[in-house]
Amino acid sequence: MTQRVPNPQDLLGRRLELVAGLSALNAQALKLTQFLAGLDMEMLRLELALKQAPAEGELARELQRDLRTTRESADAAAGRQGECAERIAKAEQEIEDLDLLLRQAMAREGRTS
Repeated sequence: MTQRVPNPQDLLGRRLELVAGLSALNAQALKLTQFLAGLDMEMLRLELALKQAPAEGELARELQRDLRTTRESADAAAGRQGECAERIAKAEQEIEDLDLLLRQAMAREGRTS
């Protein structure tokens, strides 16, 4: 069985698809970073409000509950950010591997990049 030699045009099309996917992943990572920054600011606001609020009472309980909820949201978002970073690394590796195939295909045709 012979292995099909990829056509450079097919490889370029695939590379374009991968780069578009990588761009979408980077946009998602940026959104997560912005979301986490907002949550960090909210946690700081809640912590400051807790320091200024009476130690007991309904307000303190509400602030503590809101702070706990915000921290849980931040933890979940940080997990999604880590997953996104892993997918970005995988996509970058796929592009790198494809670039190698593309260079080899071009060399077989006597072209340079």
